[in-house]
Amino acid sequence: MENVYNFISVTVSPVLFMLNLACKVQRRLKARPWPLENKVVLITGASSGIGEEIAYEYARHGARIVLAARREQELQRVELKCRELGAKEVLSVPTDVGDEAQVANLIQKTREAFSSQLDALYVNAGLSMGEPFEAFQDLSVFRTLMEVNYFGCISVTHQALPLLKQTPQSRIVVTSSVAGLAGIPSRTGYCATKFAVRGFYEALQSELYDQGVFVTLVYPGAVVTNINATRLGSGPADLDMKGAMTAETCAKLMVKATKQGRKELVMTHKFKLGRMWEGMVPDLWALLVRRGAKKAFKEKSQ
Repeated sequence: MENVYNFISVTVSPVLFMLNLACKVQRRLKARPWPLENKVVLITGASSGIGEEIAYEYARHGARIVLAARREQELQRVELKCRELGAKEVLSVPTDVGDEAQVANLIQKTREAFSSQLDALYVNAGLSMGEPFEAFQDLSVFRTLMEVNYFGCISVTHQALPLLKQTPQSRIVVTSSVAGLAGIPSRTGYCATKFAVRGFYEALQSELYDQGVFVTLVYPGAVVTNINATRLGSGPADLDMKGAMTAETCAKLMVKATKQGRKELVMTHKFKLGRMWEGMVPDLWALLVRRGAKKAFKEKSQ
């Protein structure tokens, strides 16, 4: 019976592809136009990496930017550069997204500064981990990861949603990971949070689609940032960053996807194929993920 299902999947694929293309075109037509100038954009995790580069991309186009992250000194550095690049206005609000009171303060300051306008929310703050599951002595790291990567995301989204719904054609853009598409060895807790994020925001996409709020899920692969260097856990495996995407390139692709109102953006060719293969050849896909992980991780002793 499984072979029959696979045969049907292959034979009807061209028809399904055309139907999917029609849905994609309809979504993009509904989302346009969306010029960046004068947009009010709130970015969490804005003090470094992808969030920092997203801020610079909007600054170059004369947007009004709200920067949120825990490190105040780094936020001030990013704010200064945004102003130099041409941002119309910049508001920096030191924020721990795991603290709901701080998130409420962030949204209130955004409301006051920009008269309740919020065109785009970039949910970008997060932590990583690197250690085999059996090596952990307790589960505190897993709770911390879920608090920041999942609850931190939905907290800022929940509190920002009233402003987003007041602003026509607003956007929510979520930085997930390919770890939200497949289980990666030594990233069990991280994968769990990203799978949770995927499920939540895919459901939210459906809820908000007819209300003029476009939700885009972004799945980067290896990106040159400090998230892996600051990961939780003390396992021996580090990511091999050869061929990794720069944070600037990642940010440009994300902003382009935001303008288009895309449903999702998968940033590696392997995982684009994997989205199709997972249902048709799940065991082969699992093998490829395992082999890819072995190549991506390098021992510290090497």
